Amino acid sequence: MKKTAIILFAFFLGISFLKADSFMKDGLFNEFLIPFQNRELYRAPVDDPLIDSLAAYADRLGERLNGVVLVARHDTILLEKAYGYLELFKNTRGYENVTDNDLEALRDRQGNAMTTNTLFELASVSKQFTAAAILKLCHDGKLKLTDSLEQYIPGTPYGKVTIKQMLSHNSGLPEYFNFDYTVYDTTPFITNEQLIEVLKKNPTQWMFKPSQGYSYTNTNYALLASIVSIVSGMKFEQYVRDYLWKPAGMKNTYYFTELVGLYPDRQQPAISVRKGQEFANIRALDGITSSPISRGHFKGGSLAQYDRLNGVLGDKGVYTTAEDLVRWTNTYFIDCKILPKELIAEATKMQNKTSNGIIPKDLYGYGLHLEDKENGYLVYHGGLWNGYHNLWVYRPKDGVQIIYLSNFYNYSHPGQSRIWLKLIDEMMKR
Repeated sequence: MKKTAIILFAFFLGISFLKADSFMKDGLFNEFLIPFQNRELYRAPVDDPLIDSLAAYADRLGERLNGVVLVARHDTILLEKAYGYLELFKNTRGYENVTDNDLEALRDRQGNAMTTNTLFELASVSKQFTAAAILKLCHDGKLKLTDSLEQYIPGTPYGKVTIKQMLSHNSGLPEYFNFDYTVYDTTPFITNEQLIEVLKKNPTQWMFKPSQGYSYTNTNYALLASIVSIVSGMKFEQYVRDYLWKPAGMKNTYYFTELVGLYPDRQQPAISVRKGQEFANIRALDGITSSPISRGHFKGGSLAQYDRLNGVLGDKGVYTTAEDLVRWTNTYFIDCKILPKELIAEATKMQNKTSNGIIPKDLYGYGLHLEDKENGYLVYHGGLWNGYHNLWVYRPKDGVQIIYLSNFYNYSHPGQSRIWLKLIDEMMKR
């Protein structure tokens, strides 16, 4: 990028470090703000030269990124661009009866282009919603973080583990990703309930005694999702939707189970899980919506088939858009409309210090990775699962948000967020 473009880009971010309502209140830069209809978000105009400079930088990333990139500050979206395809069709692996000659035609057909309202599987970025659900129940007096697993899911050999230890990955629980599929039944998708039965019947050795170590383990968040359901008396998906997503205005966010219709009480068209389907009928709990759904792809470009573990929720399983993630960040972290500021502060500070005083290199709060380095204090989470490669970054001091949602696991964006934050900070000092 040319030096002048970088300066313009950083300058625009600098003047944007006022919340959108401040723009409106003071009557400053009103021409920069285009309100979304009924969405409480604002977008800077795409035809502004300052936005052009930001877009030029994003386009450099787009040479490799297959997905969506979004940069926002509070409720103002500075940039949102989509690159590539919902399905890559780079090779025939994952597509039966498709020849190499047909791949290009399939890739370029109408309806296969990536859009900014495409749904992506968030993978582990989903964990923050599970943590928020637990904290919401705690705030409502329905449970305590010191409660044990045994109080809610009796019969497992891990009953002494506390909710807090699971939130911070200090539990020592084994990683269910490493279990052999033969320990489960033969249903197409494994559920949280089946995972619990496996933990009861097939005990695996502890990784360490509770609180004496730290290990990022998906089992923790799968069990936390089950606790949410047990304590609330609701399906996990319904609780998260009613108490988290609806207050945040997230209208394009679903769980995998809602996309493929695993529950018999909702009739779903079989085509919703068919390979090669760019658009699927989504039956959310409160209605029917047709939305573009991306499919994950592995490093070589082959289509990732749905995994049996996709049915386990809490550690993963959320499908959403970049814009809905901005709504979530604004509502939950910045405006504290779901939980009080004090609980958000607890969620976004280091919680995984071990009982012997060791602070792991990987700082973790409640469903959130943390970092305090040259770019300031960052709250973030990545996600890798089934061909998806995502990153959500939030900087509390100025409300900057950087989101990458990619359905191609090709390492296109690692390190890029630090570059953008460094540019912002350097230009703001001048």
